[in-house]
Amino acid sequence: MTTTSTLSIAAFAIDTPDPRALAEFYGRLLGWEVAESETEPDWVELADPAGGPPLAFQLDPHFVPPTWPDRTRPQMMHVDVRVPTLEEGHECAMRAGARQLPQPADRTGASWRVYADPDGHPFCMCAAE
Repeated sequence: MTTTSTLSIAAFAIDTPDPRALAEFYGRLLGWEVAESETEPDWVELADPAGGPPLAFQLDPHFVPPTWPDRTRPQMMHVDVRVPTLEEGHECAMRAGARQLPQPADRTGASWRVYADPDGHPFCMCAAE
C-alpha cells in the first residue's frame, strides 16, 4: 500500500445528543475553546491550541452510550488524554464532570485510568512516563 503525505486528520468527531454540552465538557477537561466559526447547531468543534486537528461533536439524537466494560454495546473509539500524573488526571476529570469507570482487573497497575464523559463515552487519562 502506498501512502501519501497529503492526507491528514481533519477532525475527530464524537456522536452526541447535545453537541454544545459535550464540547463544553471536553473544553473544561482539555482547556480548549469552542471554534465558533466552525460550529453549527448539529456540529461543534474544539480548537486544539497546539494546532492539531479539532475535536468535534456531531448531533446524533439516537445516540446510545457504550456499556463498557460490558461488551453489550462496545465502545467504537475512545480518547486518551496525556496527564502529568494519574492523581492530576483524576482531579481534572472529576472537576470537568466525568465519572470514573472500573479499572480492568488485569490493569490495576497500569499508567491510565478510565472515565466516562457526561454522555457515557469512555476516555482514558494516561500518565506521562
